Amino acid sequence: MNITWFRRTHRGLGVAFLAAVIITVLGLSLSGPEWVVYLPLIPLAGLFLSGALMFVLLVRGAHLSSVFGGSAGRVRQVHRWSAVIFVVAVVATVIALAQPEPIVWVSYLPLIPLATLFLSGAFMFVSPSVGSRRAQ
Repeated sequence: MNITWFRRTHRGLGVAFLAAVIITVLGLSLSGPEWVVYLPLIPLAGLFLSGALMFVLLVRGAHLSSVFGGSAGRVRQVHRWSAVIFVVAVVATVIALAQPEPIVWVSYLPLIPLATLFLSGAFMFVSPSVGSRRAQ
């Protein structure tokens, strides 16, 4: 299976998720409709599925030498493990907030791996264009 298509799709979903979060924040700050909070869930589900599929393909052996070599491979590893930690933190948050007396501060736990995901994803998104400019 070709992983390049999944990477492009994953990048596009990352941009769509960021746009949906910005629209949600703006919509809620302008007292917009409450349904806007569900807007980022669609690209987030796509990000989860495409990331999980890429992870499975990589574990099965597709492009392991190119992924784990060099600094770009380290950034991808950080991005991948941040995604795993983010999913665990979101599950823990859902469980904690579903309790009869919810622990509200737990809702901030996913923000740390989410920031790492954003920074490593932005680096991987921008690095091909920066590399091509340096080559010229």
